[in-house]
Amino acid sequence: MRILHTADWHLGRLFYNEHLTTDQAHILDHQFFPLLKEEQIDLVVLSGDVFDRSVPPIEAIELWDSVLHRLAFSENIPMVAISGNHDSGPRLAMGHSAWETHGIHLLGHAHQGINPISFQDAYGQLDVWALPYGEVRDMQSALNRQGVGNEKIEITEHIESVKASKKHRTQCESADLFASLSNEDIVNLDNSSYKGNDEISVVGTAECALGVDTNKYNWTIADAYEHWSYYAKRCSKGHRSLCMAHAFVAGGAESESERPLLVGGSGQVPTTVFKDFTYTALGHLHRPQRIGVDHIRYSGSLLTYSFDEVGYSKSFTIVDIDGKGATTISEIPIVGRRQFVSLTGYFDDLLADESLHTRHHNDYVEVRLLDTAPVVDGMRRLRKVFPYCMRLELVGRMEVVRDTTGAKRFKELNEKDLFAQFAKEARNEELSQEELEYMEGLWHRVLREEEA
Repeated sequence: MRILHTADWHLGRLFYNEHLTTDQAHILDHQFFPLLKEEQIDLVVLSGDVFDRSVPPIEAIELWDSVLHRLAFSENIPMVAISGNHDSGPRLAMGHSAWETHGIHLLGHAHQGINPISFQDAYGQLDVWALPYGEVRDMQSALNRQGVGNEKIEITEHIESVKASKKHRTQCESADLFASLSNEDIVNLDNSSYKGNDEISVVGTAECALGVDTNKYNWTIADAYEHWSYYAKRCSKGHRSLCMAHAFVAGGAESESERPLLVGGSGQVPTTVFKDFTYTALGHLHRPQRIGVDHIRYSGSLLTYSFDEVGYSKSFTIVDIDGKGATTISEIPIVGRRQFVSLTGYFDDLLADESLHTRHHNDYVEVRLLDTAPVVDGMRRLRKVFPYCMRLELVGRMEVVRDTTGAKRFKELNEKDLFAQFAKEARNEELSQEELEYMEGLWHRVLREEEA
């Protein structure tokens, strides 16, 4: 089966007050749909962040509607799309029952990820396990309704090590559970140490083994994915399986344009969660990348959405899965309507370089100025030669090393000294004797006016 893996379209994205919907439509019309025909794609998987925000602009909704209609009625190519952290899951899944009759599967609720979506090819069945992004409690509730998470786990470590270690994520809802237990009795609460009822592992010694119901603990995102992965593996025995997830998998390279899923590392999902799937199509991180192995991958975003992504090419990922579950990966570069460019130099040099103006006239430009002196009205003047200059960064002034040895505190300086210090910083030179005399006269005049 030949699958096109894509993610993070962010339809309706606003980039420095510039709407990117036209740029996104250009890629979909001139690359995405032609690619489906040229590469004879059997299935499209879109791993979250279809839209840039939960209530997208009307232009983004109309573009998405045209994509669905064309896939269903013109190209006749099935697609599975899940919600990401930028999407509203219920809005994305609106009309999913009707669309499913035409091969379009829209998943925005955790309970929709409990059953696989099965496809057939010449080699047999491929199960697509697609888990929409959502609240952990919703994922836990959906799994518990299937009897997942009710198993007992084995305990093997002291409670003090559980409290001290960040890797142990489970938290007891009631302290009463441990009231009658000593430190010697209470051991590891990590859910990753358990298996199902039919294959419970034996850990530790018989005298310290203690069964604990996992329903008595609050799950983290990693816990939820571990339970879901175990459930999918158990249900898809003998079938090739494709996983879709919108998550921050440990080891992935981030960009400025991604919204953090959770504070710190608590939102990370371990790579081992996906090891048993034939292929894992990830979304959330905007740089195309493999995570540990070739069959666990981020496709990256549809467009460049921050200047720190300049230099990283965007691509569609094509995955071929044969009858034995072996995968072959290829990446097709995405060429946008406008390129994203970062230029570094001195202001006057950039204004004078006509070849640079011609080359980047239609590109989204970030300018990093090396000047140490202030530049007056810099953005307006730059946009005369770079119409789509989006960002101006004064790296030269920020990197100036100031000699503060023996410098007086600002609060200790009078108005004249403060102005003299400001003039030196702004012009990178001291006030001349003539300027000092002029300012001295000005200060006397100001003081006389205040006294009057």
